[in-house]
This record gives sequence, C-alpha cells and structure tokens, in this order.
Amino acid sequence: MRIVRFSVLTAALVVGATAPAFATPEMLAKVKGQGLPAQNCQYCHVSQMPKKDGFTADDLNDRGKWLITEKNKQKAKAVDIDALKQYPGGAAQK
Repeated sequence: MRIVRFSVLTAALVVGATAPAFATPEMLAKVKGQGLPAQNCQYCHVSQMPKKDGFTADDLNDRGKWLITEKNKQKAKAVDIDALKQYPGGAAQK
C-alpha cells in the first residue's frame, strides 16, 4: 500500500512540476513589447489559437518547449517571458 501511495504522490508531483502555465494575450503583448518578432500565438505554440482544454506539450513548438524547460529549471509557477531574450539561436530565432 505504501508503494501505491508513493507512486501516486510521485506522479502527481511530476505532473504538477511539468504542467505548463497557460498562455495569455498579455504574454503575447509583452513579447511584442520587448521588440521580439512575435506575430501571434505560433511564436511559442503550434496552432495559431491554442485551446486550454486538453493542452499538452505537443501543442508547443521548440521555443515554447524551451520556455517550459526554463520554467521548470527555475521552479517557477509561470513562464518568464523575459527568458525569451536568452533563447538559443541567431536573431531570426529570437
């Protein structure tokens, strides 16, 4: 029984730590305000209008996945949009 409880608790912690924060229109505005070439949600997501229901990491492009990785490294509750300045790659990738 202890093993089952431990497994459930571990799974809940892993899911909670890796669950992405929901993107908002304010995030897009902040990215644009930094002078980055974001035109729409596809700057970090695969679809132009991502849905919050049923969201998975597969709904993110490489930039979005990188942001989630950075969020998890910092053990932050939300994605830090300012981190996009450090996104690897040339100016066209920012």
